[in-house]
Amino acid sequence: MARVLTVTLNPALDLTVQLSALRLGHVNRSESLQMHAAGKGLNVAQVLADLGHQLTVTGFLGEGNPQAFDQLFAARGFADEFVRVPGDTRSNIKLAEADGRVTDINGPGLLVSETHCKELLTRLERLAPAHDLVVVAG
Repeated sequence: MARVLTVTLNPALDLTVQLSALRLGHVNRSESLQMHAAGKGLNVAQVLADLGHQLTVTGFLGEGNPQAFDQLFAARGFADEFVRVPGDTRSNIKLAEADGRVTDINGPGLLVSETHCKELLTRLERLAPAHDLVVVAG
């Protein structure tokens, strides 16, 4: 199988709220809540890992809330090459109704300094040659 590097520039902690129906302007009761590390590049990495590929993941993560990401990387066996930057990785809220309708409320991304951008580019120059494929997403 292939060695794949995924680049996720704007990952997120997704909080999915299941509810029967969203009633705007009213108190709504959720049926369940789930929080997980996400971002398009990480979602791609998980699918590719399920298909048997070896994954390295990189991009930018906030120093303030890395736990869900660290757990995902450890559980999936991903090589973690994320650049940690000051602040919290953004949070998104997904309101999932029983009829299949989903409303997304996406938070703002991290502010990334020029120094951290250069650090990511240096990592990419080091990592890319050792991989068969690079996916940039998100």
